[in-house]
Amino acid sequence: MYTDSDPDYRSTKTCSGIPPPSSRDFERVSSRDHRWDRSQQQQQQRHMPTHRDPPRPMPVDMRISTDFIHCKPEQRLAIDDLVATIRIKAGDAAGGLFWDMPELTDQLTRLRERVKDATSEARGKSNPFERINKSIFINRAATKLAALDATFGLTRTQGNETFTFADLCGGPGGFTEYLLWRVHSWGGSAYGYGITLKASPHEDQLNWHTDKFRPDVPLNFTKVDGVDGTGDLYRDANIREFGSIVQQYTRDRGVDLVVADGGFDFTGREMHQEQLARRLILCEIITMLTCLRRGGSFVCKFFDMSQQFTANLVWILYQLFDTICITKPLSSRPANSERYIVCKDLLTQHPARLIQALSDLNQRFEKEEISSFIPAAILESDEEFVDYIKMRNLRFASKQIEALETLVPYIHDPHRPAAHDQESIRRICLREWRLPE
Repeated sequence: MYTDSDPDYRSTKTCSGIPPPSSRDFERVSSRDHRWDRSQQQQQQRHMPTHRDPPRPMPVDMRISTDFIHCKPEQRLAIDDLVATIRIKAGDAAGGLFWDMPELTDQLTRLRERVKDATSEARGKSNPFERINKSIFINRAATKLAALDATFGLTRTQGNETFTFADLCGGPGGFTEYLLWRVHSWGGSAYGYGITLKASPHEDQLNWHTDKFRPDVPLNFTKVDGVDGTGDLYRDANIREFGSIVQQYTRDRGVDLVVADGGFDFTGREMHQEQLARRLILCEIITMLTCLRRGGSFVCKFFDMSQQFTANLVWILYQLFDTICITKPLSSRPANSERYIVCKDLLTQHPARLIQALSDLNQRFEKEEISSFIPAAILESDEEFVDYIKMRNLRFASKQIEALETLVPYIHDPHRPAAHDQESIRRICLREWRLPE
């Protein structure tokens, strides 16, 4: 059994390509099994005529992944060579798997089916971090970015320079509100640019709502709707328009940070999030490349990472940035598949040939399904990259299973007390993220 501090832990190869479990994994699974046993016993005792004491709060693991992966010089490709590797393969993305562990996948499927009708109250009681909610901001997205910023230093600037950012698919504006508030809170200045899909009148809450930002947030923000006025990033012309405006306003410098939090209403389609989101993530990456400065950072929301196409997107970012980290902020509900990639230090600003190649790939979606665009052999030749993705997948799946199992007893007993001291956890997190309590 390895310990997390053992330098040979991640470098150890196995037949599956996944490093052996660490002591932390063993402790978490063991703890989960004991909690599941206790919850089963409590259900059996529910109808006994004895007094049931409130359960003692469970301990909560408040650590998040901060492991970056760096592409070694011998594995990193020049932009022209990177473009040359792009070979579009048509077919159903679900049929092209990069990583698959049937036991975990089946367990997740069964658990998702069991909790699909869970009430919001049940979900809230089972989530240790539920009371963090949106804090002082317009929505929960803001506290996710606050958590990432506190961990990865996303809003750091040199000297007294104005901090600049681009917010992609960010309506109603939680990320933007946080960034403007954060920089203003320490006396700095910030300016942002945003594009988001125009929603129908009955979904107006998804449009920009800067009018609902905190009154102490300076509205230094330019909204861009694209050439057709829709804000649709599937349209290449809208991407180009957004990049052109940002470059014009920043005098070709580009922005310091690009954030991308796009998604859909996945209700009833949770098992297909990865496939449904892949084109949107591709378009967010293309847009980022049109406006991020050299040395800038990128934060992008992903979901599951089991398909070849998703692995291709991660590999492109791995090649373009000095380091990347796949992580999940504590304020992102643990029972869902959401995760974020934090990319630091863009190496080449506005790589025109790559932007065009990825734009051509995006247009192919209008005609056919795409299963991958980088040959599997190229990814598999970098064992460290493959191991990193598989290890992250394994840990995120294990954490999600743990959260779903914690939710199950609340479906059977909606009045069951919360399993965690949520108020104490909220205070700890807000202090850690430097947010008002």
